[in-house]
Amino acid sequence: MHRNAGAHPVAFEQRKLPRKTGVLSGVLVDGNGENPSDCIIRDINAHGVAVVHPKRLPVGAQIYLLDTGNRTAYLARVIWNNADRSGLFFVRSYAMGLGLPPKLKFLWRLLLEAKLRQAERAIAAGIRADLAFCSVGLTRELVHRMAPHTGADMIFQRLLLRTLRLLNGTAAPRRRPRMPGSNQSPR
Repeated sequence: MHRNAGAHPVAFEQRKLPRKTGVLSGVLVDGNGENPSDCIIRDINAHGVAVVHPKRLPVGAQIYLLDTGNRTAYLARVIWNNADRSGLFFVRSYAMGLGLPPKLKFLWRLLLEAKLRQAERAIAAGIRADLAFCSVGLTRELVHRMAPHTGADMIFQRLLLRTLRLLNGTAAPRRRPRMPGSNQSPR
Protein backbone atom coordinates (compact mmCIF):
# COMPACT_ATOMS: atom_id res chain seq x y z
CA MET A 1 0.00 0.00 0.00
CA HIS A 2 1.20 3.52 -0.78
CA ARG A 3 0.90 6.34 1.66
CA ASN A 4 -0.93 9.44 0.54
CA ALA A 5 1.20 12.55 0.41
CA GLY A 6 -1.09 14.25 2.94
CA ALA A 7 -1.19 11.34 5.40
CA HIS A 8 0.42 11.62 8.81
CA PRO A 9 3.80 9.92 9.07
CA VAL A 10 3.68 6.50 10.69
CA ALA A 11 5.78 6.02 13.81
CA PHE A 12 8.18 3.14 13.34
CA GLU A 13 9.85 1.03 15.99
CA GLN A 14 13.18 2.67 16.86
CA ARG A 15 14.76 -0.25 18.75
CA LYS A 16 17.66 -2.04 17.09
CA LEU A 17 16.39 -5.45 18.17
CA PRO A 18 12.73 -6.44 18.12
CA ARG A 19 11.24 -7.21 21.49
CA LYS A 20 9.22 -10.27 22.28
CA THR A 21 6.08 -9.12 24.04
CA GLY A 22 4.38 -11.32 26.55
CA VAL A 23 3.84 -11.83 30.22
CA LEU A 24 6.38 -13.82 32.22
CA SER A 25 6.86 -14.14 35.96
CA GLY A 26 10.02 -12.82 37.50
CA VAL A 27 11.71 -11.85 40.73
CA LEU A 28 13.74 -8.70 41.27
CA VAL A 29 16.40 -8.61 43.98
CA ASP A 30 19.04 -6.05 44.84
CA GLY A 31 22.72 -6.61 44.06
CA ASN A 32 23.30 -8.16 47.51
CA GLY A 33 20.56 -10.74 47.08
CA GLU A 34 18.28 -8.93 49.52
CA ASN A 35 14.73 -7.58 49.27
CA PRO A 36 13.27 -9.91 46.63
CA SER A 37 9.93 -9.01 45.07
CA ASP A 38 7.80 -10.44 42.29
CA CYS A 39 7.51 -8.64 38.98
CA ILE A 40 6.02 -9.18 35.55
CA ILE A 41 8.46 -9.41 32.66
CA ARG A 42 7.31 -7.61 29.50
CA ASP A 43 8.91 -6.73 26.18
CA ILE A 44 12.14 -8.72 26.43
CA ASN A 45 15.00 -8.87 23.94
CA ALA A 46 18.66 -9.92 24.06
CA HIS A 47 19.79 -6.64 25.63
CA GLY A 48 17.03 -5.69 28.02
CA VAL A 49 13.52 -5.89 29.31
CA ALA A 50 10.65 -3.83 30.62
CA VAL A 51 9.29 -5.02 33.96
CA VAL A 52 6.08 -4.15 35.77
CA HIS A 53 6.84 -3.64 39.43
CA PRO A 54 4.98 -1.78 42.20
CA LYS A 55 8.11 -0.10 43.61
CA ARG A 56 10.06 2.60 41.79
CA LEU A 57 13.52 1.26 40.99
CA PRO A 58 16.39 3.76 41.22
CA VAL A 59 17.84 4.62 37.80
CA GLY A 60 21.43 3.39 37.60
CA ALA A 61 21.02 0.70 40.25
CA GLN A 62 22.30 -2.80 39.52
CA ILE A 63 19.84 -5.54 40.36
CA TYR A 64 19.21 -9.16 39.53
CA LEU A 65 16.19 -10.23 37.53
CA LEU A 66 15.25 -13.89 37.80
CA ASP A 67 13.10 -15.12 34.90
CA THR A 68 11.41 -18.01 36.70
CA GLY A 69 9.86 -19.55 33.59
CA ASN A 70 13.11 -19.78 31.65
CA ARG A 71 15.30 -20.33 34.71
CA THR A 72 17.61 -17.51 33.71
CA ALA A 73 19.01 -14.76 35.91
CA TYR A 74 20.26 -11.42 34.69
CA LEU A 75 22.50 -8.87 36.31
CA ALA A 76 20.81 -5.71 35.04
CA ARG A 77 21.04 -1.95 35.32
CA VAL A 78 17.90 0.15 35.69
CA ILE A 79 17.87 2.63 32.79
CA TRP A 80 14.39 4.18 33.04
CA ASN A 81 11.24 4.36 35.12
CA ASN A 82 7.70 5.18 34.06
CA ALA A 83 4.88 4.84 36.60
CA ASP A 84 4.88 1.14 37.52
CA ARG A 85 7.30 0.06 34.76
CA SER A 86 11.07 0.04 34.62
CA GLY A 87 13.51 -0.62 31.81
CA LEU A 88 16.46 -2.86 32.54
CA PHE A 89 19.63 -3.25 30.50
CA PHE A 90 21.21 -6.70 30.78
CA VAL A 91 24.82 -6.58 31.94
CA ARG A 92 25.20 -10.36 32.18
CA SER A 93 23.01 -13.45 32.04
CA TYR A 94 23.27 -16.68 34.02
CA ALA A 95 21.60 -20.00 33.29
CA MET A 96 20.33 -21.58 36.50
CA GLY A 97 22.57 -24.62 36.41
CA LEU A 98 25.98 -25.94 37.31
CA GLY A 99 27.79 -22.89 35.94
CA LEU A 100 26.09 -20.47 38.33
CA PRO A 101 28.80 -18.69 40.39
CA PRO A 102 28.79 -19.63 44.09
CA LYS A 103 28.09 -16.02 45.13
CA LEU A 104 24.74 -16.28 43.28
CA LYS A 105 23.48 -19.44 45.01
CA PHE A 106 20.78 -17.31 46.64
CA LEU A 107 19.06 -17.28 43.23
CA TRP A 108 18.23 -20.99 43.63
CA ARG A 109 16.23 -20.24 46.79
CA LEU A 110 14.47 -17.33 45.10
CA LEU A 111 13.57 -19.59 42.18
CA LEU A 112 12.09 -22.21 44.52
CA GLU A 113 10.16 -19.60 46.52
CA ALA A 114 8.74 -18.07 43.32
CA LYS A 115 7.69 -21.43 41.89
CA LEU A 116 6.04 -22.41 45.18
CA ARG A 117 4.07 -19.13 45.18
CA GLN A 118 2.98 -19.75 41.59
CA ALA A 119 1.87 -23.31 42.39
CA GLU A 120 0.00 -22.20 45.52
CA ARG A 121 -1.84 -19.49 43.55
CA ALA A 122 -2.88 -22.08 40.97
CA ILE A 123 -4.08 -24.47 43.70
CA ALA A 124 -6.03 -21.65 45.36
CA ALA A 125 -7.67 -20.99 41.97
CA GLY A 126 -8.94 -24.58 41.93
CA ILE A 127 -6.26 -26.37 39.90
CA ARG A 128 -5.30 -29.82 41.17
CA ALA A 129 -1.99 -29.78 43.03
CA ASP A 130 -0.21 -32.17 40.67
CA LEU A 131 -1.23 -30.04 37.66
CA ALA A 132 -0.27 -26.84 39.46
CA PHE A 133 3.24 -28.10 40.18
CA CYS A 134 3.63 -29.42 36.66
CA SER A 135 2.41 -26.16 35.10
CA VAL A 136 5.02 -24.06 36.94
CA GLY A 137 7.81 -26.56 36.24
CA LEU A 138 8.34 -27.53 39.86
CA THR A 139 9.41 -31.17 39.62
CA ARG A 140 11.31 -33.61 41.82
CA GLU A 141 14.17 -33.42 39.33
CA LEU A 142 14.42 -29.63 39.76
CA VAL A 143 14.29 -29.96 43.55
CA HIS A 144 17.11 -32.53 43.46
CA ARG A 145 19.16 -30.20 41.23
CA MET A 146 18.64 -27.41 43.76
CA ALA A 147 19.62 -29.47 46.84
CA PRO A 148 23.41 -29.17 46.47
CA HIS A 149 23.09 -25.37 46.46
CA THR A 150 21.48 -25.00 49.90
CA GLY A 151 24.75 -24.75 51.82
CA ALA A 152 24.03 -23.51 55.34
CA ASP A 153 20.80 -21.74 54.29
CA MET A 154 18.30 -23.29 56.70
CA ILE A 155 15.34 -21.50 55.10
CA PHE A 156 16.28 -22.99 51.74
CA GLN A 157 16.66 -26.46 53.26
CA ARG A 158 13.20 -26.24 54.88
CA LEU A 159 11.66 -25.04 51.60
CA LEU A 160 13.18 -27.98 49.74
CA LEU A 161 11.83 -30.46 52.29
CA ARG A 162 8.38 -28.83 52.20
CA THR A 163 8.38 -28.92 48.41
CA LEU A 164 9.35 -32.60 48.34
CA ARG A 165 6.57 -33.42 50.82
CA LEU A 166 4.07 -31.55 48.67
CA LEU A 167 5.30 -33.25 45.51
CA ASN A 168 5.17 -36.66 47.17
CA GLY A 169 1.66 -35.93 48.41
CA THR A 170 0.48 -35.00 44.92
CA ALA A 171 1.98 -38.16 43.47
CA ALA A 172 0.34 -40.51 45.97
CA PRO A 173 -2.59 -42.48 44.57
CA ARG A 174 -5.98 -41.20 45.62
CA ARG A 175 -7.85 -43.39 48.07
CA ARG A 176 -11.52 -43.97 47.70
CA PRO A 177 -13.36 -42.70 50.77
CA ARG A 178 -15.02 -45.26 52.98
CA MET A 179 -18.79 -45.18 52.69
CA PRO A 180 -20.64 -44.58 55.98
CA GLY A 181 -22.28 -47.71 57.31
CA SER A 182 -20.24 -49.90 55.02
CA ASN A 183 -17.92 -52.71 56.04
CA GLN A 184 -15.78 -52.00 53.00
CA SER A 185 -12.30 -50.77 53.79
CA PRO A 186 -10.75 -47.99 51.75
CA ARG A 187 -8.63 -49.16 48.83
